[in-house]
Amino acid sequence: MRKPSSAQAHADFSTQVAKWAGNHWAFLIAAVLVVSSLMIFGIEVTNIAISIGTLLIVMLLQNTQYRDSAALHLKLDEMVRVEPEASDDVRGVESRPAHEIDELGLDGTEGQSDDGREAVLGS
Repeated sequence: MRKPSSAQAHADFSTQVAKWAGNHWAFLIAAVLVVSSLMIFGIEVTNIAISIGTLLIVMLLQNTQYRDSAALHLKLDEMVRVEPEASDDVRGVESRPAHEIDELGLDGTEGQSDDGREAVLGS
């Protein structure tokens, strides 16, 4: 078995942090740490620590979200590719400019479901 690359190690680490950060215990631990830090170090040090921690967590969560989104797009592109009635124009649409995406939606069926009723978009 070969050692994981640094990119794989970062991906595994960010996935674990994202899972942990979504846990209710993470909130409780963070609240206790903030209150303790305020009482021990004061507001200036606590604000700096919170800012640094927030930046690091956001970067890790963005990494995880990017990988999840990329995997979802690959799966959807594969479904469009194998579905005979699907339009090839929508493959890879997520990387196109907004005006091209809007043009693809203006084929006369935007906002309607299969039975002609109005569909709720963006929800």
